[in-house]
Amino acid sequence: MSISCIAIDDDPHALESLKAYMTKLPDLKLVQSFTEPLKALAEISVSNPVDIIFMDVEMPAISGIELAGLLRKKTKHLIFTTAHARYAIDAFKVDADAYLLKPYSILHFAKTINNLYPTGKKTHLPFSIFEDHFFYIPLQNADGDLVRIDLNELVAVEELKEEIHFRTVKSSYLSSKINFIKMIKMLKKHPAFIQISQSAIVSKQHIKSVLGDQVVLSGGVSYGLTSPYKEVFTTFIKHNLLKSKTKAIKKED
Repeated sequence: MSISCIAIDDDPHALESLKAYMTKLPDLKLVQSFTEPLKALAEISVSNPVDIIFMDVEMPAISGIELAGLLRKKTKHLIFTTAHARYAIDAFKVDADAYLLKPYSILHFAKTINNLYPTGKKTHLPFSIFEDHFFYIPLQNADGDLVRIDLNELVAVEELKEEIHFRTVKSSYLSSKINFIKMIKMLKKHPAFIQISQSAIVSKQHIKSVLGDQVVLSGGVSYGLTSPYKEVFTTFIKHNLLKSKTKAIKKED
C-alpha cells in the first residue's frame, strides 16, 4: 500500500528532517515538497488529491492555517508540523487530522501515521487532542494567553450560552465556546469522562459521591444529573459497585 504525501515547510532543515522520517516508513511516498507556501498553493490547487499533506504553520506570505483552508479538499488527511502549541485550536477549525509539535521524534511521527492508518490499512481514525493527555485553551483576555489543561486534573466541563467552563482540581477557566465545539464532541466519547446533563461532562475519577440527582466531584462542586443521561450514568455506577463487591468477596475467600 502506498500513501501519497506532500510536505510544506519554509524551513529547509525542518523539511529535510520530515523527509528523513518519511523514509523510515515504507508506505509513505513523498510526491512533492515545498519551501514556498504560495508556490505550493499554485501547484497543489491544480494537481490530483493526495493522502496526506504535512504543513508548517508559521510561514511567509500566507500562514499554514490560511493555506490549509484553501487546500483542505486536496488531501484526505492534514497534519500540521509546528513549534508552537498555541495553534492547536486553529488546527481544529480547518479539520486537521494531527498536530506534530516540533521537535517531534520518529516514534511520535510513526505513532501519528499509525493512528491514521492502523496496521497499514487506509482506515481513518479521528484526530484527538487528548493523545498527549493535555490541551491548551485561550483565556478571555486581550493578550491571547493560553493555559494548559491536564486531563488527570480536569474535573468537569460545562457548556454555557457562549462560553465553556473548564473546572480543574486547582482552578477554573472560561473560554469562548466557538473554539471548542469539536473538542467537546471528543470529550463526550473519551472513556475517562461521562456526560451527566445536556451541559455538563464530568471526570469519572473525580466523582466523590452521588446524592440523589446531584453528582458531587472533587473540590465539593456538584452538577445535576438529568435525562436522558441518567440511564448511562446509573449503569456506570452499578458496574463499578459490582466490581467492588466482587473484589470484596474474593478477599474474604
